[in-house]
Amino acid sequence: MPDFPTLKSGAQAQYPLEVRTSFGTQSVPFLDGSRQNYRLFGRPLRRWRIELDLLDEQELSNLSTFVDQQQGVPFAFPDPVSGTSVGNCVLSADGLLITVKDELRGKALLFVEEVA
Repeated sequence: MPDFPTLKSGAQAQYPLEVRTSFGTQSVPFLDGSRQNYRLFGRPLRRWRIELDLLDEQELSNLSTFVDQQQGVPFAFPDPVSGTSVGNCVLSADGLLITVKDELRGKALLFVEEVA
């Protein structure tokens, strides 16, 4: 399983870091007006918003190559909050947004989602 690329500083993310947790549920309505709710998966899933700033051309190239190679294939993502490696992660359909302002001043924005 491929690993998410690290920056030259050794980090995978920078502040501000946004992590969202989702709980998949299903609701079944009955004819008497009552409903039953249940979980779709056993644990909550996380979604990270990775916003990187002050990147050089090599770091931007590494990110771009990683995104191009993934094509929906799960990879291991090191959770910046807990420090543990989270398997079964994919890149969000939002893709990768790269902005280059000047030399050594590149920005990147991508979303990593944990899948069940």
